Amino acid sequence: MSDYTAAVIGTGGISRAHVNYYSGTDRVDIVAGCDINSERLSAWCTEHQVPDSYADYETMLSAVQPDIVSVCTWNPTHMKIALAAIASGAKAVICEKPMSDELGGPKDAVALAEERGCYFVVHHQTRFSPGYNAAREMLAEGAIGSPVSIHWRTGGGLLNMGSHLIDNYRWILGDPDWTDVLGWIQRDTNRYERGSYAEEKTHALIRFGGDEMILSIDLEDGVKYTEHRISGPDGVINFNREQAVLTNAEGVHEPRSNPQQGYLAELLAWMDGGPVHRNVASQALVTQEIMMAIYESARTRSMVTPPFEKRESPLEEMILAGGLPFEGEPYDCRIPAALEYALKQREVERP
Repeated sequence: MSDYTAAVIGTGGISRAHVNYYSGTDRVDIVAGCDINSERLSAWCTEHQVPDSYADYETMLSAVQPDIVSVCTWNPTHMKIALAAIASGAKAVICEKPMSDELGGPKDAVALAEERGCYFVVHHQTRFSPGYNAAREMLAEGAIGSPVSIHWRTGGGLLNMGSHLIDNYRWILGDPDWTDVLGWIQRDTNRYERGSYAEEKTHALIRFGGDEMILSIDLEDGVKYTEHRISGPDGVINFNREQAVLTNAEGVHEPRSNPQQGYLAELLAWMDGGPVHRNVASQALVTQEIMMAIYESARTRSMVTPPFEKRESPLEEMILAGGLPFEGEPYDCRIPAALEYALKQREVERP
């Protein structure tokens, strides 16, 4: 028999990563899947030989009582489901990023997990990338001096890709606290991303004491960089997910790669009494704070400093107040069905 049972809520594309984690160990058995799309759920259960299926996650949590719950649904539903899983007595919860499109739910979920002793992690899986960890190692060694800076460019929206990039840079720096944020956004059309309000372009300065991150998202259409550079007074580190290369006064060094143990292996080790998982939800909460601070800075046209306690989405506040006038009908840049679901839920919650 395995040590733990697992259930997956949301059987779309990202659920395959979670299935691969569970199928890669003999310590966990997937016992149930849940999805509002019955055809997708049936095919998923057949493909992965999962015995039980449910259309409602609360029914599933009560009936199955899984030890580990994977939350692989659309953005606005993450924390509602994570809170339910934690409250149900799950030993661990793996939630997809971003935690939410606001801050209140994530704060409540982290607090409840700490209260209940639940091992709550967020799927910022790129913290395990060999190249990012090699860059982290170089910075810890003082290879390029201090302070350091990065200009990280990508596409895909703040909640989607910015969640990863901010979290990655904090990991590379050693998970420092943020000290201030200055943000700008553009939203001229009624854009959503997996059911969440979404901007069209983002530009932000995020500082961690003397270290800084410049974040540019969707400023260049269709551009998603795979090579990145951290600059310091004594050199630069060029890196991608696979390797990092140091250039300093001694010249160009050999590429370095720092392979890591697996995501689930680290979670199971934590559950066995080992070190806290690098993706513990309290770290993801810091990333969530920074993203909301970017929106708040754009809303107030001012620099934002911690502590940041605003529970509601500053982006939603701007949109509903008419601060970001737009043209056209609502559309989702990733999954139209997610927007349809989100709009129906809002009709129920705000009759």
